[in-house]
Amino acid sequence: MRVSGTVLLTLALTVPARSQEPEHLGPEPTRDQFPINLETLTYVPAPPDVLPAGAFEANVQCVEANTFEFSDLIKNTLQQGNPSQHLSISLPQAQQFAAQNPNVPLIFFFQMETTLTTLRLRAGLGDGREAWAMLPVLRWSGGFEDGLIDWTHKTFGFNQTGRNHVEHDQVRVVVIQYGKVTEYSDHSGGSRLQDPVLGLTQSLYDCGAWTMAASFQVKPAVVPSLYGSRSGVDTGFQCTSRWTPNTAMDTYFGIGGVHRQSGNRTFNEYGFRDQLGAHAMIEGWRTSAWRPFFQLVYLTGATRSSPGHNLSKSSLQHDLGVHWVCKPNLVFTMRYMNNITNNENTADMALIVEGTWRFGKGRS
Repeated sequence: MRVSGTVLLTLALTVPARSQEPEHLGPEPTRDQFPINLETLTYVPAPPDVLPAGAFEANVQCVEANTFEFSDLIKNTLQQGNPSQHLSISLPQAQQFAAQNPNVPLIFFFQMETTLTTLRLRAGLGDGREAWAMLPVLRWSGGFEDGLIDWTHKTFGFNQTGRNHVEHDQVRVVVIQYGKVTEYSDHSGGSRLQDPVLGLTQSLYDCGAWTMAASFQVKPAVVPSLYGSRSGVDTGFQCTSRWTPNTAMDTYFGIGGVHRQSGNRTFNEYGFRDQLGAHAMIEGWRTSAWRPFFQLVYLTGATRSSPGHNLSKSSLQHDLGVHWVCKPNLVFTMRYMNNITNNENTADMALIVEGTWRFGKGRS
């Protein structure tokens, strides 16, 4: 997907702009990066400002997310261990641990970084309506963010159980279901396509300072997941809005939900359920080339309540970043995402870069 990003940048810089500079740039398409949750459709903030007929937008986003999370049963083991001893879970160790817990629906251990590169396309259809699609590509590895996280924890006095037990930048993916190891990996994985997401957004109200739209999306079950399971066909709905109180500021709000259908047996044993989400974002210096923003995304629990993990609890994550309008039809974004609730059901942190190119005969 690096090639796709290069092609997007080259075209954007060489093809003359025919549409005006995007006046409103939010909200950010923040997506829950917890490895298991990448298998399903989840709440992602949608833009309330619909493209006019004949206008198109292409966005390439790369998310490097670090996850070091595990079930309570594993946490108890780490808390009782020697802090100076490094942990490296082998497959025989995982199988032995699984055999000791035959009645537990789900036990997991994730130490990994996921690189999720997503191509998002939008097309204005007229009458306040637009169609859009997202095509994600996922890769996992040991990454590079463990050292940065450790430095941040030490500098600001934070603590995360178990990080001092593991080597930096290694891959350990362990999923145990009812006494059996259903997924184990200790090496990086190549890039692979994920299920696409298709959507339609309809403007409901637009008076300039205040806009509101309804967004519908569907994720077909096309590609088996990273862990060999297969989700069902997921659908989602969102009501998204923007309020511009003055010439220097934009605010964005939204609320919606996701309906998840059953998949194969391995997927169903995760216990996924329907989910609600909401977002709020504020962006300043709206008339400047550099536009800082802060966004919050709230999600209810992804799974049914089950002993041994916190996936049924809600989560709150933030995005802190800046938009750079470097050309009338080209915007680059850099942002930092982190969890606030610390319920051990989200990625620990993520660094995101993206580029957005608007083109076509429509006018913003």
